[in-house]
Amino acid sequence: MNVLEIANLSLRIGVQDILHDISLDLPEKGIYAILGANGVGKTSLMRCISGIYHPTGGEIRYEGKNIVGLKSHQIVDLGILQAPEGRQIFSNMSVLENLTIGGGPLKTAELDRVLGLFPKLKERLKQGAGSLSGGEQQMLCIGRALMRRPKVLLLDEPSLGLAPMLVRFIFDLVEEIRAQGYSILIVEQNAKAALRIADRAAVIEGGKIVMEGSAKELASDSRVADAYLGGHVAAH
Repeated sequence: MNVLEIANLSLRIGVQDILHDISLDLPEKGIYAILGANGVGKTSLMRCISGIYHPTGGEIRYEGKNIVGLKSHQIVDLGILQAPEGRQIFSNMSVLENLTIGGGPLKTAELDRVLGLFPKLKERLKQGAGSLSGGEQQMLCIGRALMRRPKVLLLDEPSLGLAPMLVRFIFDLVEEIRAQGYSILIVEQNAKAALRIADRAAVIEGGKIVMEGSAKELASDSRVADAYLGGHVAAH
């Protein structure tokens, strides 16, 4: 069963066509990776799903219902949460304040569950978020989204700016989050890391999907290897 279905989605901003006829399906409790270079429309697609951008054509169906036209807060209330590119934490607030902001009354069970995934954050609850390392800030960004217990988690470039060891750690955490029952759509330039954990994947170029299939198929495709894996076929 697919929890999120995107059909023939297009986006124009001003006179510029950003997305062209994008179609993909996110299976329930699955991980779908969207790969591509900077500026090809990956983040714009995420913003369409989140209700920040309004598509000029096509549908985004969540649990069978077309959500195009809904406001961002309505989409959040349905159960679709985004951990945005660049983390966008509140650096002048504490870790605890970041986790609980916008989530209504503090739910101890939700906080305990998130801190169980990110024990480093538990050690730093009273610490200013701006003093965290890059990896810890990424954990905080993801943890903040999980506090609302979404059904669909959108991750936009979670490995951006992180050292290789931390990239592996973050992607292992994404697998653990999926194991807890979440469906995850991940935009990522690090194709090797994303294909290692994904079920399915697509490559976007110029606002269009140019390749789509199982993550295993794409990881073994020479075109993906040449463009995104340094010429080496990835192990999956």
